[in-house]
Amino acid sequence: MVPPGYVDITTALYSRGSVNVIGVVVDVFGDVFRTGGSSVCITFTLKDTNLENGHSWDGLKIKYFNDDRASLPPVKERDVVVLQDLRVRTFNGKTIAVASQHERVPWAIYRQESDARTTAAPISGPEPFEPSQLEKKHALALLKRASSVDATGHLRAVETCKSSQVVQTSVSSARPGGKQFALIKDIEERTYVILVCEVLSISVNDSEKVIIDVTDYTSNESLSDDGADDGDGREGDSFNYLVPRPKRKRNGPLGRMTLRITLWDPHAAFARVNIRPNHFVHLNNVHIKRGRIYKNLEASIHTDRHYPDKVCITKVNPSNDERARALLDRRKEYWARHYNKDSEEDNMGKPANSKKAKQTKTQKKQENKNEEGQNLLEIRKRTRLNVHIKAMNVSIKCKRLEDILANESHEYKTPEGIQYRLPFQNICYRSDIRVVDFFPPNLEDFAVPESDNGRLAASDGEELDASSNPRSFTRWEWRFCLLVENSTPPGPGVPKERMRLYVSGPDAECLLGLDPVDLRKKKTSLRELKEKLFILWGDLEERKSRAVAESKTDPQSWGPVSSVPFTCCIKEYGVRCSHGDGGDADGSEFGCKHEGCFGWERRLGMFQTTIHS
Repeated sequence: MVPPGYVDITTALYSRGSVNVIGVVVDVFGDVFRTGGSSVCITFTLKDTNLENGHSWDGLKIKYFNDDRASLPPVKERDVVVLQDLRVRTFNGKTIAVASQHERVPWAIYRQESDARTTAAPISGPEPFEPSQLEKKHALALLKRASSVDATGHLRAVETCKSSQVVQTSVSSARPGGKQFALIKDIEERTYVILVCEVLSISVNDSEKVIIDVTDYTSNESLSDDGADDGDGREGDSFNYLVPRPKRKRNGPLGRMTLRITLWDPHAAFARVNIRPNHFVHLNNVHIKRGRIYKNLEASIHTDRHYPDKVCITKVNPSNDERARALLDRRKEYWARHYNKDSEEDNMGKPANSKKAKQTKTQKKQENKNEEGQNLLEIRKRTRLNVHIKAMNVSIKCKRLEDILANESHEYKTPEGIQYRLPFQNICYRSDIRVVDFFPPNLEDFAVPESDNGRLAASDGEELDASSNPRSFTRWEWRFCLLVENSTPPGPGVPKERMRLYVSGPDAECLLGLDPVDLRKKKTSLRELKEKLFILWGDLEERKSRAVAESKTDPQSWGPVSSVPFTCCIKEYGVRCSHGDGGDADGSEFGCKHEGCFGWERRLGMFQTTIHS
């Protein structure tokens, strides 16, 4: 547990404002550099969990500014740093912690001595101070953990196991209570293991836990059998009347190769934001057990009692992880032996089998018999919410768009009696909406590079020219806007209210479940995006594209759209005004010369909403 008054790094990443943190330095970006002003700066990254995964992107990036170079913390990798009154903010859609040159942010550094039996006094600044006993105890514990990680970012214990080839043995040969890497074919109940798997599906509907289905393309007879689904019903039930709901097309291998894992916080919180289907993940402290009903093997990752903030799920890349590389080889071998995925995608557009077509035809005939209630059925159909789109915070009551736009809480009156309306407030809502338009008009432009003109944003905020740096690469992010209206029409004489909802960055990844790429080159990703958005807005994109080709700019000329309303989470926030004279970008000046403008504009965005295909 962190000392009182401090937060762990994971909490700091989701915080805004002033925090106190203690963490291990996992990356120092370059050397101290001078900014455009009078100050100098050093950039480094802190972590307090998953030190052995070799990544720095999942840590807290810190920029420490000061006018005096001697007042900067002289950090090195594997140092443990204590920082107080650190300001966490968002810059270019990413979380970053900043120590301004106008603030006195105390720091203390603990460093491993050459003699492991001794511990030197901490280095502190800008003014000397002595950390408390609890702060010192926590820092030394992190220092001990950091010293057990080698220069490549792996635990030395792992290298020892690898040299003795323990990773290839069965879990049953492990010592009691021990955790070691295992394949799914070797797992047994009542054991704790480490797995490297591919995520097949993820369910984030529960606010307390996340359920993922994973595979490493090895078979275990104690798992449930996910056999082939030919689409036909059981014997005597050819139309699947007795089946609660139709089976979805599987994304992974058939047979006994899929393990269901329940993630509890903080692992669930990490998975909601960072994990998507087809990601390769490293899972630690996986508890293998029997299911209560069907007695098949399943698993869970609970909160660590000793380190409640430790996250035991991380993404891995086959290019720098041997186990993930072996998983990728097994994956290629399986699909080459059993299926041709390209032919599967080509067959997705073929008509359904005759039994399903007959069932659909029978249903249509039954619906056509009730002509008297046809209008009522049509209204109910248009207002029925889309079950394939889920939003979190289900306990929050939904609001209509006009109530959100005219929120009375924005009206403010000073003690002197002066009344004015706040430009924005940081408030979250839930609403039932329907998409009626979108921007940009071409889906290929929904994903954009982080910066234009072939220049890439470097990790220290400066820019690099892609043509001059062959090792650089372009990072893409989602960025688009939806025009929405209420799911139900307003009362007589009331105008129809519409709202722009901006969707970008992690919020868009949560909505689509897809990683942003260059959609002009990745045609498969573009096709997947169209399938996802069809669930969101029906045939809106087809109708709009046809109208644009015919030079029809009026949305009324598109005709009725088959979009189905859905519930979503909406967040309100502010951006600097577009007048161009609202002060510096860092917020050092406030206000605007235009009358009635406070220098900020109101924005509304969609978040914590997911399309389940």
